[in-house]
Amino acid sequence: MKKIFLFLLLILPIYLIISISFLDKKPFLCPVQYKGDFIIRSDSRGDGTFASPRNGRRVHKGIDLLGAVGTPVVAVRSGKVIAARSNNGMGKYVVISHSGDVVTIYGHLQQIYTKEGDFIMQGTVLGSVGKTGNARSNGIQPHLHFEVRKNGIAQDPLEYL
Repeated sequence: MKKIFLFLLLILPIYLIISISFLDKKPFLCPVQYKGDFIIRSDSRGDGTFASPRNGRRVHKGIDLLGAVGTPVVAVRSGKVIAARSNNGMGKYVVISHSGDVVTIYGHLQQIYTKEGDFIMQGTVLGSVGKTGNARSNGIQPHLHFEVRKNGIAQDPLEYL
């Protein structure tokens, strides 16, 4: 019985310290840090606001946060990386699953600094702003494509930031 009690006395504080370190300090951070207000991309290829029209009667499911290539991109909340890969549309991208059935997506990254299965804390640098995927087109400014989905449905990220 003493061994179990001593074991719990040693393990419980360690567990609590680790758990507390994963608590988010704010509800949501902005994934690209600005000195002032954040800047939504608007260029010759369109604007990066939520629900703006796209080719083929589609709508934009996120926002495009303007940033210089290489600018750090941080996790808006703590969570588990469920994708860190590349495709033709999003280019290099990261998807993070958070509590409350919320998923965040970070697209057009120049570099990815995390991998699938990682648990990352709020504010952890997960990549850098880039021009990958369909953002490579001339006239499109470097930016982070940022999405928030709740229960699989795209939400306006501005309501979270």
